[in-house]
Amino acid sequence: MKLFKIICFAFVICNSAFAQEEYNYSDELLTTTFKAYQAVDFDMANSMFPFVKERFLEHLKDSTSFTNPYDSLSKHISIKYSLDSVVKIYSWGQRDSGCCHSSVLYAQYKTEDNTIKHTNLKDPNTGGIDVFTTGLHSIKINNQPHYLILGWGTCCGGKHHSTATVYKIADGVLQKSDTAFIGENYIFTEANRGQDIKLTYNEEKKILSYFSYPEDEETGFYKREQTLAQWKLTNKGFKKEK
Repeated sequence: MKLFKIICFAFVICNSAFAQEEYNYSDELLTTTFKAYQAVDFDMANSMFPFVKERFLEHLKDSTSFTNPYDSLSKHISIKYSLDSVVKIYSWGQRDSGCCHSSVLYAQYKTEDNTIKHTNLKDPNTGGIDVFTTGLHSIKINNQPHYLILGWGTCCGGKHHSTATVYKIADGVLQKSDTAFIGENYIFTEANRGQDIKLTYNEEKKILSYFSYPEDEETGFYKREQTLAQWKLTNKGFKKEK
C-alpha cells in the first residue's frame, strides 16, 4: 500500500510538471519569436512580419491562450486584462523604417456561452488609427458591461494622439459602441509631441480626462494653451462636463 501511494504521488507530480511545461510552451515560443523580431534590422523585420503575425494569431485561436498569463511575452508586447476577466487586449509595434509607429491590436474575449473569440481592433471606419493600448477598464452603460479602451500613438509630423473607445459584446461579437460618448462616436485628441495629453480614467470618480490644445491654422501645429477636458460616466454613457 505504501509503495502504491508513492507511485500515485509520483504520477501526479509528473503529470503536473508536464501540464505546466505544456501550458508554458506558448509563452516560450511567442517570446522567442518576438525577441528575434525585435532584434533584427528593419529589412529583416519587414520580411519576418507576416510570419510573426501568423504565428501570433495561431496561438490566439487556441482558447487556452486566453487564460495564459504570458509572463515572458508581456515583457515584449502589451497585454491587458479587464477586471471581469472577459476581455484581453494585445498590442505590439510593427517594425519599419518609416516615421509612423505602426501597431498591431487584437482582442480576445469570452462570450456568454464561454466561447473564446478574437478580433482585430483596428477600426477601418476611423482610418485604422495606429494606437498602443494604455488602459482597459470594465464599465457599465445601461446596466450592461462595456469596455473602455485607451490608446496612444504617433505618426509623422511631430504630433502624437490618444484615443478612447468603448466596446461591448452583443450577439457573441465584441463591437464598438458609437453611443457610449454622448455627442461623439469616440474620443480622438492630438497634440505636438512635446505637449502632454495624459488621457486617463479615474475608476473611483468615473471620469475620463485629458489635456487638449487649440490648433494653429497657420502652422498646422497646436498652440500652448492647455485645456483639461473631462467626461463623466453616467448610466447612459460618457457626458462631457463643462
